[in-house]
Amino acid sequence: MKRLAFPIAIALLAGSALVAIPFTATLAQTESGGVDQRKANTRAVRNAEKNKTKQATENPFPNATRKEPEAKASSKLAKKIDKAVKALYDEKYDDAEKVFNELLADAKANDYEKAMAYQGLANIANDRDDDVNKVLEYTRKSLDLDALPNVTHFGALLQYANLSMSEEKYAEAVTAIDQWLKLTGTEKDLAYAIRGQSLYRMEKLDEAAASIRKAIALSKTPNEGWYQLLMACYYEQEKFPEAVAEGEAALKVLPGSKVITRLLGNVYIQAEQPDKAVALLSAAYQNGMMTSESEVKQLYQLYNFGDRPLEAIKVIEEGMAKGVLPRNQDHLRAMGDAYRMADKPIEAAQAFGEAAQFATDGEMKFLQAYTLYEAEKNAEARTAVQEALKKTPFKSEGQAWILLGGCELILGNKPGAILAYQKATGFEATRASAESWLKSVSKM
Repeated sequence: MKRLAFPIAIALLAGSALVAIPFTATLAQTESGGVDQRKANTRAVRNAEKNKTKQATENPFPNATRKEPEAKASSKLAKKIDKAVKALYDEKYDDAEKVFNELLADAKANDYEKAMAYQGLANIANDRDDDVNKVLEYTRKSLDLDALPNVTHFGALLQYANLSMSEEKYAEAVTAIDQWLKLTGTEKDLAYAIRGQSLYRMEKLDEAAASIRKAIALSKTPNEGWYQLLMACYYEQEKFPEAVAEGEAALKVLPGSKVITRLLGNVYIQAEQPDKAVALLSAAYQNGMMTSESEVKQLYQLYNFGDRPLEAIKVIEEGMAKGVLPRNQDHLRAMGDAYRMADKPIEAAQAFGEAAQFATDGEMKFLQAYTLYEAEKNAEARTAVQEALKKTPFKSEGQAWILLGGCELILGNKPGAILAYQKATGFEATRASAESWLKSVSKM
């Protein structure tokens, strides 16, 4: 299963293959449209009295299947609840906690009063103690009593689902959301977003996609993260046509989204549509959307892969001039590769030579030597490959000895060539070639 790595998977040029780094989804709560559950988790208590008044004039859940509970606070304990809630408002948490615990210990307290007390303790656990597990525990106990008014109960249930998701209790979050949808008789974008993200984390990707699509359809202003998650659901199943379709649809809604643009570019690569990836990302670059090192790197790699080296060179040079791309081994090697593809070996050699200044082994010097050899700069190639062989081991060490042998032959140094080919026989990758050259040289 492919894993999306938000905000983007970067295409890598490795030899002749363009590869996409696997995505590893790290979707923050805010990306999926959730509320700040740590600060707003237990609003029910603070708004309890306001909700009572509000219920008298309007019903936000006209299709609710849950019957409004009839239990209310007794006149005696109502004063205690008011006292505790006031202390909570004033952030006198110790005083509020004492009263709420007294309510729970009171044998005469009914389920409504106990539920209110648990909600109050959940607030304290959140605001004073920063104890998420206690917040969940108290909220669950309040919900299990099933005694609070619908508005309060439904709000607490939605927050319980949201907080459960943030604490990676995904199955609990899905169960809570399903219960919320059933009891309220209401469809809410946030509820489906929480459900979708939780299912995604449970790797139930088709179900997750259905929920996220529902959240998007219900919302007047869908969260950008929802579109990203929907693309991820298909991408990770390697359903690239579906991921492409969702990405293109998302860009129509959010044409200025840098993240979705780059995600779609990556999906195009996986869907074997590199031309579309190049067109999309080059347009984004021209519009000033590709401004970070990783973004510019992705674009020039695509140009190289698409056999458009001159455009790759232009992007690299502009990036270096603007300070977006540091003049390091990675980008200088890419420039050298592009110059080679453009049949400019001298310029390629210069780029590889500069890259060699940052290298810890002889690979970059070998590449410089090889391009100089291609340009028939044999003496310069010999010097460069000799310098490369002073910094061993490196990937192309056997090939470097073969190259040195070729330079020595052209420059008339037969003994030097023989010695170089003998060295090359010590590497499995070049042994056969070196032995063949030794036979040829012996006949000269």
